[in-house]
Order: sequence, then structure tokens, then C-alpha cells
Amino acid sequence: MHNLTTSDVKNQNKSNILKFIYTNRTTTQQMICEQLNLSRPTVIRILKELEEEGCILKDGFFESTGGRKATALTFSSSSHIAIGVEILKHSYEIVALNLYGEILKSETHNLTFKNKKSYFLSLCTSITSFINTLNLPNTKVLGIGIALQGLISSDGHEIVYGKILDCTGLTIEQFTKHLPYPCMFVHDAESAALSELWISPQLQNAIFINIRHDISGAIVVNRTFLPGRELKSGVFEHMQIVPDGKPCYCGQHGCFNAYCSTNALLSSGESLESFFQGLRRKESDKQERWHSYLHYLSLAINNLHMFTDFDIILGGTLSRYLSEEDLDLISDLVFHISAFPTNRRFIKLSRNPDFPISRGAALPYIQGHLLSMTKS
Repeated sequence: MHNLTTSDVKNQNKSNILKFIYTNRTTTQQMICEQLNLSRPTVIRILKELEEEGCILKDGFFESTGGRKATALTFSSSSHIAIGVEILKHSYEIVALNLYGEILKSETHNLTFKNKKSYFLSLCTSITSFINTLNLPNTKVLGIGIALQGLISSDGHEIVYGKILDCTGLTIEQFTKHLPYPCMFVHDAESAALSELWISPQLQNAIFINIRHDISGAIVVNRTFLPGRELKSGVFEHMQIVPDGKPCYCGQHGCFNAYCSTNALLSSGESLESFFQGLRRKESDKQERWHSYLHYLSLAINNLHMFTDFDIILGGTLSRYLSEEDLDLISDLVFHISAFPTNRRFIKLSRNPDFPISRGAALPYIQGHLLSMTKS
């Protein structure tokens, strides 16, 4: 067995104390001593180091229980930030996250995507202005995650298939030449799933379906994405559910995406909000469309559940309008077409807050920094 050196023990204690403060958000010197079974001199010395390094802050006092008020110690959650960007056809979102993954600031800008230098310069100028308003030195910005619909290279540096935005072959250099920070591309569904994992620490395995104007998805195994080869976590939105069916943007026919995206549900010029308002009023045309839509959605969900019986998480803009009654109906439809029906409720709604994709794009930088901080 490896014998721990004095330095090893000190680093382990330091790591444990920082993790304790991060997890509890606010604590005291005495609580640390008691919960981690460490001596007062050891804790005082390590807390002094952590404060000097900017990892923790003294933030007021706890209420007195008879003696002197105990100093409140908090994790310095805004000592570093990460930036997330989601690029859409006609707009983009920017968010800044603190080390708890909380949104410090967000912006949405209307700008039609063009695979041209002028577009990237405009976007990067906007990102720079956004960061400047946060009044942090460049060294405190961990990196920028850029999410979009498309297949991403394993190193996050190139779009290897970008039919929706017509950006196949786009490289991260279009951003790094304008921005003095690490940057990487992130698939939009993986970004949304990362947000889901962040706010659901108990979630281990799931199939995440991101339903918006187009569908994307991710398969999560042991809290990480199923590592495929060229297609990473898969492109199950292009599995065929209707032979020789409706055309899909991928060039094939009958894809899940062609039948279950919000584009497939809505009439021209119709919004999700107006559709669901009519549906809840029991308008016959909306009900007819909805039941047809759910028929195809249940086919796709059943196919995915036959592949692996993980929970199915429905996310994206559609999920904001779904009710428990809708989930009951979907579950019932899947139950009746399944070869192996189960009464277990495995279809669930996303718990994502606002800006799930841009937020998820920034999270890998937060996770990496926290890991480096708490290495023993």
C-alpha cells in the first residue's frame, strides 16, 4: 500500500475542506472541524490558504448561540465564469455561468446565421461586449462553449455535418481568432442533456429527446454520453418510423424528425403557444393533429425503449407546454404498442431551467475547473 506523505495528507485535507464548503455553500470553521474530524490548527491554516487563493470568502456571521458569532465561510462562486453560446438560424443566445452553474447574465440577439467572416466577427464582437460588462479579467473566463445543431468532431473543433445551418466544415478558429479564450463546439442535444445532468445529480442513465423546430438527442450512460465512433451519441432523430414517408432535411424519408419536430406539428405561421391554447380549449383540428403527432412520437419512444429500457426524458421547447395528462396519454400509447409493456413511468419531462442549451455548452468548463480545484 502506498504510504501517504505529509504533503499528500495536506492536499487531501485541503481538497476535502473545499468540497465541503462548495457543497454546503455557507459554513463555519467549527463545522468543518467537526464534520471532517480535523484539528482546529489544520483547518485554520488551510482556510487561510484558500482565502488567499480566492477560493473562499468570509461573508458575515452566523447568529450567536451564546458566545462569539461564528464567521460565515462561503465558496467564491464568481471567482471564475464560463460562457455558453447557442447559435440558431435567426438568433443566438449568450449566458455567463458562475461555478455553481448558475446564470449570472443572459442575452438574446437576432441575427441570421451566415457561414461568412462578417457573421463570426459580429458574433464574437457581441460576446466580447457581453463579457466586458461582467468586469472580470480575461484570466477569470474559463472558456466559451458554442452549441449548435450539427455533428461535432470528437475534439470539439469542427462541424463535421451541419446541414441545418449549412456549416459543414466550420472550424473553431473562426471564433478563436477573435476571442482570447478557449473555445469548443458542443452538440445542442448534449448541451441540453448536460444541463439536465447538472440539476439532477441522481440521474445515471437516460435517453434525452430534445424536441424543437428540429429534433436532436443524446444517450446518457453512467452520467456520460454513449461514446459512438463517428456519430458520437447517435442521431436517432433520423431513424425511420414511416417507410417512404415524409421527406427529412437529411435527404431521407420517414425520419422521426420529419414527424415529431415542432415544425411537423405546427401549421405555417403558428406558434406552440397558440397551438396549445387551442388544444386546451379542445378545438377539433388541434386535437386531431395532436393525436396524430402523439401516434408517431409513441412509435419512436417505443423503438428507443426497446433498444435500451432507460428513462426517456422529453426536453426542448415542446416540453414547456406538456402537462401530466399529456405524459399519461403518451405513456398509455407506448404501453399498448409495446411488445414488453411496463407500468413503470419511464417517460419524464426535462427539469431544465431557461437557456438549457447555452447553459449546457458552458458547463464542461465549469466541471473541468471544479475538478482541478479539488484534486488532492
